[in-house]
Amino acid sequence: MNPAIDANSGSRLVSLAAAIIAVLAALGTLFAHHRSISALSAKNQAILAQARASDTFNAYEAKQIRFNIYGALIASGLVKDAQTKSRLQSSAESENAAAPAVLERAKALESQARNDDERSERILKSYELLQFATTAFEISIVLVSISALSGGRRLLSAGCGLSGLGLVLFIIGLVRGG
Repeated sequence: MNPAIDANSGSRLVSLAAAIIAVLAALGTLFAHHRSISALSAKNQAILAQARASDTFNAYEAKQIRFNIYGALIASGLVKDAQTKSRLQSSAESENAAAPAVLERAKALESQARNDDERSERILKSYELLQFATTAFEISIVLVSISALSGGRRLLSAGCGLSGLGLVLFIIGLVRGG
């Protein structure tokens, strides 16, 4: 076998490996940034839902307080006018009737906040895996490049092996982010 042809073939292999790993690193960076933005967006949604849940729980408590105040006024006998007493009774009943729906809405918003927070954590873990994969690809590029300069096969093998690990992390990161 001609050593010049073998060296040329090896050089092409190293160049091809470096190019493929560089593309994987670029894809890893792209997806990692996308996951980072998605995690932040999901966390913002969780915070907004929690704020809405707190506001809605406060509205529920306000309805319950008004109901109790109206009831206390009626029970105290301070209100003598029948028409005023009737309006207070009607208002108390209205507040009491509306309260359960407000409470259910608050609970639904709280559940949504929990779900959004859990989703944010899943996406963040996916982001971290994609970052690790990208780092593995970047280190692999360095190893393969040094291999091209020095002609050593061990660095090429190490770079390709690390790229394989990066590829596994990349796939897991993509799958876990959904």
